[in-house]
Amino acid sequence: MCIVFIYNGVNDVESEYSLILISNRDEHFNRPAQCMSPWIDDCTVYGGRGRIVSDYVRSEMGMTDYVECIHDYSMQCNEFVFLSVEIGNLTPKIKTYSNATDEVNQWTDTYLGFSNSLPNRPLKKVEAGKKYLKDICSRLNKTKDKSQLIDELIYLLKNNERHLPDNQLESRQPNLYKELSSIFVHIPKGKYGTRAHTIMLLSKSGHIDLIEISMRSPIDDENPYWERSEFQIDLL
Repeated sequence: MCIVFIYNGVNDVESEYSLILISNRDEHFNRPAQCMSPWIDDCTVYGGRGRIVSDYVRSEMGMTDYVECIHDYSMQCNEFVFLSVEIGNLTPKIKTYSNATDEVNQWTDTYLGFSNSLPNRPLKKVEAGKKYLKDICSRLNKTKDKSQLIDELIYLLKNNERHLPDNQLESRQPNLYKELSSIFVHIPKGKYGTRAHTIMLLSKSGHIDLIEISMRSPIDDENPYWERSEFQIDLL
């Protein structure tokens, strides 16, 4: 049950950031995974290998056109939410597509959050995380405070407070809704939970800081070792 939070600061005159995106990747601990790095066959791409995402980032299509191309395939998949952030002239264009509703939506809110629910029906932990993010970004919106900003964003992603009651989550996951109600998920008996944190900071000057903190495989779920990878990219 992955989770993503976004700060869209392009219209915030007090902020030196156009975009802050943070996420947790939740999955089974025994699933093979690699730390974030540039792809060997395409050094401009960083991250995962899922078909929908990998085909999209290697294409030159916008999100709406791409969704039309994969429509038949997406209708055969389990329910998912596809999140796209297109950065043109450092102005983020944030869109989601859900194959459950077959709809593309564009979002202009300053603070956004998405998880395993329809985008317009956020889980309680998503709402809570947006409030945490707002508090952080309203205080630490200058690049000189980047180190503290990153520390507080990591602390948010590691937050294990349970956000209950959540009737939507309970109806969908009646046996695990308590464990899944926190931003940071840890279910030792199922060998499942949050195994990677990702942070992307895009400044209004065009500089990107890309950070991933992930569990090293093979994972000792009682005493995991977290690896940190960092990349610097300039768009201008």
